[in-house]
Amino acid sequence: MLLIPIVVLFIFFNLAYIVAQIKKNNGLADMAWGLGFVVVAVTGLIVGNTYTLYQLVITALVLLWGLRLFFYIGLRNWSKPEDFRYVEMRKKWKTHVALKAYFIVFMLQMTFLLIVSLPIQLSSVIHVTLDLTGIIILGIGTLLWIIGFFFEAVGDAQLKAFKKDPLNKGKVMTKGLWAYTRHPNYFGEAVMWWGIWIVSMSTLDWIALLGIIGPTFITYLLLFVSGVPLLEKKYKDNPEFQAYAKKTSIFFPLPPKKQ
Repeated sequence: MLLIPIVVLFIFFNLAYIVAQIKKNNGLADMAWGLGFVVVAVTGLIVGNTYTLYQLVITALVLLWGLRLFFYIGLRNWSKPEDFRYVEMRKKWKTHVALKAYFIVFMLQMTFLLIVSLPIQLSSVIHVTLDLTGIIILGIGTLLWIIGFFFEAVGDAQLKAFKKDPLNKGKVMTKGLWAYTRHPNYFGEAVMWWGIWIVSMSTLDWIALLGIIGPTFITYLLLFVSGVPLLEKKYKDNPEFQAYAKKTSIFFPLPPKKQ
């Protein structure tokens, strides 16, 4: 049963790769990221064909997150030049760029997605009726997800509004949620995946425990690999950002330090 969502996801990422090569923009892999989770969740729900409460809640949460991210990144990136990260990759690779993009960008991202989505996949093969304890755990997980969604969606909206103002060109966003954490969107994403794992634990099934690999892995990626480090490196020579960094938490929201 778990194999079918994986096959569907593989087909989806191959289609995304083809579109990216036509557009000459490997940054479209970022669009495929959010939508890929939707593919896994919906396919797993249909294949499982049980539609239990926790399965429906997980699918609904993933749909809200994945579709919002897809449209947010899609509207932003579809007609814009390739993101600086992928431009640097092209320069580094020099030859066989399309082939390297297939394996290093799209297939690697698909593999990461499969790891992060473990709570979703496992919930599709667990079939139980929740008791009161399970419902309470489901509620806690959903509340945590809502907090994470707030940080990611509001953080993105605040940054988008900031960048739209011509007066802010070249400046650093330091208002709203960005006054408490330098990366509210990344913090929010990590919290959402911990919330989804907790929802999956409402089944009280030991198999769901394996899903902890998902939120642990995405938190690691965001903190040490593809999220925070890349943006921190991008602004390492920006005096305004460095002043901002001295008083603002890098990830977990905290009151700004007094200078």
